Amino acid sequence: MCKIIKKIICIIIIALVLFVGITIWGKGGDKFRWIGEKTGGIIKKGADKLGEKADEIKDKTEAIKKEIKEWTGKEKPEDSSQK
Repeated sequence: MCKIIKKIICIIIIALVLFVGITIWGKGGDKFRWIGEKTGGIIKKGADKLGEKADEIKDKTEAIKKEIKEWTGKEKPEDSSQK
């Protein structure tokens, strides 16, 4: 029984890591919606919900990246005359 629970927990952790990876480095929820379009039915509804959540996470990460660039000063254009 412990082995089954351990395997289920590992699968859930791997699925969460893949979801976050696809969301951040992918195109947000577009890939999840594409899977839903190809399958249909209940899977389509779940894929739409995953897509919406992925879009929210993608928007938040973009906003955080922008704030970090502003804080570090990397967003400002460099002057070529100061070289």
